[in-house]
Amino acid sequence: MSLGNLNFDDISLNDLNELINIGVPEGPNIDYKRDLYGNSDEDKKELLKDVSSFANSFGGHLIIGMKEVNGVPTEISGLRNINPDQEILRITNLTRDGIEPRITGLKIKSIPLESNNYVLVIRIPRSWNPPHRVSARNINRFYIRNSGGTHEVSVDELRSLFIVSSSINDKIRAFRRERLSMLSVDEGPVKISHEEHGGRLVLHIVPFSAFSHNQSLDIRQIFSNHQSFRPLTSMGMTPQFNFDGVINYRGGDPCYGYTQIFRNGIVEATKAGIARIYNEGKNIPSLDFEKWIFEVLSGYLNGLRSMDVPPPLVVMISLQDISGASLGVGSDIWNVDNPVPFKFSELLLPEIIIEDYGTEQDYQRFMRPAFDTLWNAAGYSESKYFDEDNLWVGRRKR
Repeated sequence: MSLGNLNFDDISLNDLNELINIGVPEGPNIDYKRDLYGNSDEDKKELLKDVSSFANSFGGHLIIGMKEVNGVPTEISGLRNINPDQEILRITNLTRDGIEPRITGLKIKSIPLESNNYVLVIRIPRSWNPPHRVSARNINRFYIRNSGGTHEVSVDELRSLFIVSSSINDKIRAFRRERLSMLSVDEGPVKISHEEHGGRLVLHIVPFSAFSHNQSLDIRQIFSNHQSFRPLTSMGMTPQFNFDGVINYRGGDPCYGYTQIFRNGIVEATKAGIARIYNEGKNIPSLDFEKWIFEVLSGYLNGLRSMDVPPPLVVMISLQDISGASLGVGSDIWNVDNPVPFKFSELLLPEIIIEDYGTEQDYQRFMRPAFDTLWNAAGYSESKYFDEDNLWVGRRKR
C-alpha cells in the first residue's frame, strides 16, 4: 500500500490502520513519528531536516501520532491536547521560512480519533527544483533520504541534485524548441491558418513534473476538465481525444488555433492571425496581445491544479512569423507611435517560473517580465499596461 496513490484529501483513519495491518515499514517515502515536533531549536531543526530530505529525494509522507517498533507501525496513538489547525499553521510557517528555496505543493491534514486525539499527515512532494537547504536556527545544510533514513548529503549527492534541476530546465527548453519547429512546418496536432503576414502566438505551460517518469494523467479526467482549457480568444471549442492526450480546437476552415493538453500535464495553446496589415504596416496590437494571454492563463492553471498537477510550472510565450511586424501601441491599438519592426521571424519571450498556484493577480505579477521583454524588443522600456503594483490594468499608462 502507498499513500502516494491516494488523493490526499481522501486519506482516512482506515488508510492509516491499513499501514499497520500490512506492516508498511519506514523507508524513503514514509516516516512515522509518535510525538509532535516541539518548539525547541532542536525540534524545529528536526522537522526542517525531515521535510527537506523528502523533497530532495522522492517525496513522501510524515505520519505524526503513530507508534513504531524498528520502523514498523504498531499503533495509532495520536497527539493529545493539540489544536490541529494551529499546529498545521505552525508547521506550514516553519517549513516556509526555514527551507530555501521554498517547497511548493506541501500539504498537511489532521485526522481525528475517537479519543479526541489527532494524527497529522504531511505530504511532501518530490521537488523538481532541488536542492532545498535548511536555512534556519543557525544551520545551512542539505539533507536527503534513502532506505536507511535521513542523512546530510555528500558532495557527490549534492552535485547530482543540482544536475537534476539543470537537466529539467534543459528538457523544458528542448521541448519548446521541438514544438516550435514542428509548428513552423505544419506538423502540429491540427493544421492552423497560415495567412500572409498573420503571425502566430504559442503559449506553453510546462510543469517540472512532466519530465518525471511516472506522471501520466488520466485522459478521461483531462477530457472532463476540458472547459478550463478553451482556445485563445474563443469561447467555442471542440474537445477530442488524440495521441498526446486531449485537444480543444477552434472550428472552421481554416482553423485559427487549439489548446493541446498532454497526458503529462503540459499545455500548448496556439492562435494564428495575431498581426494585420494597417496603414501599409504589419502590426501586432499590444493591448489585445496581453489580454489574450490573461483571459486564459488563470483558467489553464486552475485546470491543472484541479487535476493535482504539482507546481512549479514554467510559462513560455513565443511568437512566430513576425518578421517586419511592429507592436501597435498608439492611441489606436493597431497604430504604432514609435515603430521598431521585429528583425527576426521568431521571438521567444523569457521563461516565467510559477512556483506555486495562486490568484489571477499573482499570475499578472509573475508574467510582467515577459511582456516587458516584448515591449523592449519593440523599442520601449516596459509594458504600459501594468500599474505600480505590477497588476495588469488593461489600459495604457501615460
